[in-house]
Amino acid sequence: MEILEGNNSFYVNDEHGNRVAEVVFVPTGEHLTIIEHTEVDPSLKGQGVGKQLVARVVERMRQENRKIIPLCPFARHEFDTTRAYDDIRAGG
Repeated sequence: MEILEGNNSFYVNDEHGNRVAEVVFVPTGEHLTIIEHTEVDPSLKGQGVGKQLVARVVERMRQENRKIIPLCPFARHEFDTTRAYDDIRAGG
């Protein structure tokens, strides 16, 4: 599975080029980014694809010295249960 990078998103396509998973983030201000949406097709559920997509956003925002506001429920859960993200969570 290859994770591709789009304009303010990371995503996965199926063999036909259809998007089957994505995380969408929006830079706001100089030092913040909002993760606003994560979606994974039911065919990929249970494979950790959503976790990998959120991890890619975290990796990129660390490189850009930006903090993350995880507004989407999936991303918020990942931040709540992954202590390694404490340093990059805005207000945390």
